[in-house]
Amino acid sequence: MKRVVSFFLLLFSFVFLTGCTEDAKLKVTLPNGIPLISVAGTLTEDIEYNNVTGPNLLVTAFTSKEADIIIAPINLGAKLYNSGNSSYKLDSVIGFLNTYIVSIDEPLTSLADLDGKTLAAFGETNIPGITLRCALASENVNPNITYYNAINDGVAFFLKGDYQYLLTSEPVLSNLRKKVSNLKYLSIADVLYKTTELDLVPQAAVFVNSESKNTKKIAKFITAVENNITNLNRDPQGYANFIYQKDEYLESMKEDLIASSIPLSNIEFKKAIDIKEDIEKFFNLLLTEDAALVGGKLPDQAFYTPYE
Repeated sequence: MKRVVSFFLLLFSFVFLTGCTEDAKLKVTLPNGIPLISVAGTLTEDIEYNNVTGPNLLVTAFTSKEADIIIAPINLGAKLYNSGNSSYKLDSVIGFLNTYIVSIDEPLTSLADLDGKTLAAFGETNIPGITLRCALASENVNPNITYYNAINDGVAFFLKGDYQYLLTSEPVLSNLRKKVSNLKYLSIADVLYKTTELDLVPQAAVFVNSESKNTKKIAKFITAVENNITNLNRDPQGYANFIYQKDEYLESMKEDLIASSIPLSNIEFKKAIDIKEDIEKFFNLLLTEDAALVGGKLPDQAFYTPYE
């Protein structure tokens, strides 16, 4: 009888322990572009990562709950959380606003230079357009704006001289700087910092699946991301040489473009709980412009859950 009891205790222990073990690989979903550059140094064979293009695939990632970690626009994670379609919690922010006004022949010492001039822009109903209009309003500047659907759509018209100014961001900015030696640029984030209450404009954020069993791997990954961001800012060229062959998207960019885009991409690691006030200021701006962008309200305190 004792042998039978011992056997079932051993069997129960085995089932219990195997049921609680972590999955073999950490699953990370993230967008191409600067977010991928920001964490590429951490992506090893132990991580199953899925880099995607476009917001629809990120929405699917949130709702399917298959990924342990999702890197996505901060307002998208808040919107899905507020609507009850996501159980992912906000751990940290790794990217801040990196949009710029650029010009070739026109003066560009401040936004005042744009008054009455022509400007090609993008993202009219999203973050680029909203932050642009906020910055322009803060200095009472009124250019003639034409909005294009995608960031690249207005570039050729700007280079042809159809527009005096262009709104762009990295890594497109670095591409333009390679083509145009006398290109001038002005940071929208810097304007907002000086003229509004928006000291920081958070963009790319790290969201953690609250139902994931991969707790140790998640904590290890977040620490690795923080260290990685320190290293990439310290040595952009060395970092670019290290990562550019890790992914087809990065390889297509080439190491020189990756390296030149890093300094102006505003890649920083900050725990969300530490900058909650700044995040809520940004969300309040979005609520004023289009409440649907964050799900109609500020997320509750549980949304801000740092992973230790």
